[in-house]
Amino acid sequence: METRVPSSGHRPASTVRRVAFLLVAGTVLASPGAPASVTPSASPASPATGTTAVSAQDGVYCPVCGTRNKAGSGFCMRDGSPLPSVEPMHVVAAFKRDPATYSPEEIQEAVHQASEAVVRIRVKTSTTMKYPVVFQPEKQLIRIGQLEAYEGETRLVGSGFGVGPGEIVTNAHVATPFGVPAQIMVDLQDGKSLPARLRGVDLASDLALLQVDTASLPQLAWGSSEELRLGDETWAIGDPLDLGLSVTRGTISTRARMRTGMHQVEAFLHSDAFITHGNSGGPLVDVLGRVVGVSDMGYMQDRGQGYSIPSDMARLVVDRLRKTGQYERGFLGLHVRQVDTDSISKYALKRTTGVVVESVLKGTPAETAGFRPGDVLFGINGRLATSSYLLQEAISSVGPKATLAITLDRAGQVVELKVTTASRPAQPRIDPLLDLQGYMSVRFEEDPKRRGVVIKVPDTFSPAPRFGFNEGDMVESVLAAQDWPDEPLTFDYYKRKTHSASIDSLSDLRNALGRMYLGGRVGVAFKIRRSINPVATVAYDETWPIIL
Repeated sequence: METRVPSSGHRPASTVRRVAFLLVAGTVLASPGAPASVTPSASPASPATGTTAVSAQDGVYCPVCGTRNKAGSGFCMRDGSPLPSVEPMHVVAAFKRDPATYSPEEIQEAVHQASEAVVRIRVKTSTTMKYPVVFQPEKQLIRIGQLEAYEGETRLVGSGFGVGPGEIVTNAHVATPFGVPAQIMVDLQDGKSLPARLRGVDLASDLALLQVDTASLPQLAWGSSEELRLGDETWAIGDPLDLGLSVTRGTISTRARMRTGMHQVEAFLHSDAFITHGNSGGPLVDVLGRVVGVSDMGYMQDRGQGYSIPSDMARLVVDRLRKTGQYERGFLGLHVRQVDTDSISKYALKRTTGVVVESVLKGTPAETAGFRPGDVLFGINGRLATSSYLLQEAISSVGPKATLAITLDRAGQVVELKVTTASRPAQPRIDPLLDLQGYMSVRFEEDPKRRGVVIKVPDTFSPAPRFGFNEGDMVESVLAAQDWPDEPLTFDYYKRKTHSASIDSLSDLRNALGRMYLGGRVGVAFKIRRSINPVATVAYDETWPIIL
């Protein structure tokens, strides 16, 4: 892979800065209070090759204790440790500059060079789809359900960047909008427009790899998202149709990996570098112009919300797509969440770090292996793994038909379960009853006396009342989105024309709710046993829980 780096041949003299360095464990780190002269060599990208030029005219610093010694000394005067040989303009292998030492001019040049590898991606496809919505007619309290239909040609624009000979990384939702094949054109920075083919796509992580026939596409080097620190500067680069080349600056806002539920596999970087409309699929780069993330989405109403796929995840996925065109992920069938105060209370957990099992999907390897709700997973194949993302990626990476040993805490006892992975389904879903309960913050309970299912609203922050659901409502029947009519779902239509499912038990409700998923959304109408506003309808965007 060719790595495009800024040339040092055009560096202004102002970029030669006097900083101090402490040589520790193969890294040149800034050391306050001990100035030394540094001449930039090979540009800000020199860490990619592990080299930097260091002048020793002000002395040599001990790699063990940091003591400053006279130039030319062979051993530290304080602890006797051997001193590295550092001569003016000498390139020291395996050493790199601290990013904080780069000048604005150097950073600007690195970002400029990175932008040359960014492309605009234009996509055209034909789409036919339906999805449920709800609305409240004027002067009415009842919320009415309706199917919105979209049919016709779809055109959209996104961004991408070169990573190999003719290879372009972008988002799956750019390359295959709505998950359907598309015609793809790529606009390069030199003005050329080329057709592209889809080499591979991973919908679970929202990544895709394109191929164009050209040898002139610049290539970006991958950086490590795991090495990012809180407050590190980043730049989101894209090529939206309405703006042209776009570069926005921001900082890493949190070390935590964010989840939004937009994709099945998520561990987003959160940077306040604003992701403009059309920047999806473009690179998030560091001060050296290396890719540390793939821009995925931003919230237009809040410029501080920019989410990018970490480079360590993206690089792994892209390597799989390059080799086989797909990422065939391993799968257990465990619905999990990170241990928190609610799960500790709910399951009376003894262990406070790890991933707790919320439910076990039916007919999966996890059910066969004997996993239970309340189990706290914290290890895999003898290695500690306490985050949901690490476990999910470890299980994904081995593919199907692999035997794993999962270490867990069950009621205070350490247990190891052996399980053989299956192939991950395209859309693995949890129990729809749990799914709806989780979104609405309600509980559905059987009432044996009245032979039906009653709704409990234990959380005062529950959105259930906004949809027309109240504490103690008795469910008579349900009509899921896949069975909604093409006309608005009024109470009169519901009562006279629909074939709704009668609900006498939780089993009846669970079976009926299995048809509530349509077009990336969830929709379901309930007939409630009451005289006023007897129909309550809910519809919302589908969100993905964490499923291993």
